[in-house]
Amino acid sequence: MIHLQKLVWRVLKLGFLCFLASSGNAQQPSSGDSAGWATNGPGVFRQLGSVQVVPAQPVSYSQPPLELPVELRRAMAAFRTMGNVTLRNTLKNSFDHFLPESLNNLVWTNFIAHTNGRSTVVWSARAYSPGWPAQPPVAQWNVNSLIWGLKGLTALSPCWEQEGSPGQVPITALTKRHGYTRGHSMGGERVGTLYAGKKVWFVTQQNKVVEMKVAREIVRTVETSGRDYTILLFSSDLPDSIQPMRVAPPKSVFNPSPTKYVELMGAPCPLFKTEQAGHVSANVPEFMVDTFKGGDSGSPDMLPMPGELVFANGRATSGASPEMQADMDKLTRLAGLDPRKYQLQSVDLSGYPSY
Repeated sequence: MIHLQKLVWRVLKLGFLCFLASSGNAQQPSSGDSAGWATNGPGVFRQLGSVQVVPAQPVSYSQPPLELPVELRRAMAAFRTMGNVTLRNTLKNSFDHFLPESLNNLVWTNFIAHTNGRSTVVWSARAYSPGWPAQPPVAQWNVNSLIWGLKGLTALSPCWEQEGSPGQVPITALTKRHGYTRGHSMGGERVGTLYAGKKVWFVTQQNKVVEMKVAREIVRTVETSGRDYTILLFSSDLPDSIQPMRVAPPKSVFNPSPTKYVELMGAPCPLFKTEQAGHVSANVPEFMVDTFKGGDSGSPDMLPMPGELVFANGRATSGASPEMQADMDKLTRLAGLDPRKYQLQSVDLSGYPSY
């Protein structure tokens, strides 16, 4: 019944527009006029322009179809003396703000509060040392970076021994024992020790380089398992000075409706993405760099929560899942360790509305 009432109202509204057109009193606002507001999920847009009523030649009247409800037939019949009109829609939506309770609003307001004087450059120095990989790389954080000082920053590895070129196929620490990167082009799906002994480096906020070694790995590929990632097991725990990145359930970030973080045309949608040359893109004008070059696959896409970087997905690769945790548990057990100590830590987004 509610849907029927809405339909009748729309028909009555059209009839009123027809009356304006036939009487010569139709309004013709300019394209810069404000025509009201519109919302699409968490975004609120100011509508600029107009819906113009353009008179045309009258058309002959015919009875409304008998199968329609009587209320609708009665409403349609009221227009039988009206002339034909054309509605010319020149409305354009201009983003104004997000709904206060939305996750989009939290991320956006947090982002704009921390951009003054900030740069997309992640590292002030990052280079192989003369004796690399026997010797650690040179790596120092850029304290003016968009991501400087955020929790989870130190989970980003500047390089590892298996990378093709500097910064390619990077490692992100998701627990104190597990690192993440892409699964494709990593030698095929397996549980193995192909990378055993390979070195991975991390950097503390005090710019101390920390060296880790790989004990074994699990590689998953889309062709075999429907997932795309490699999980490395380190031979020892990361020190407390290196903070693994918490994760957000992918369905809350990237999935189609219903989802909690919505990318809307014309509205800002910050998402931090590192890339091999040592920059981070924010997915916002003035803070955008190319993040889809060969070798960027597996780089982290991170939700910029207040004071924290949250792992949402790998670049063109899979996000956190129960299957990924099961793979981590398998690697942990193979090392004779208790899996309960090495669980993915998820950010609770349940309090934000879905759209």
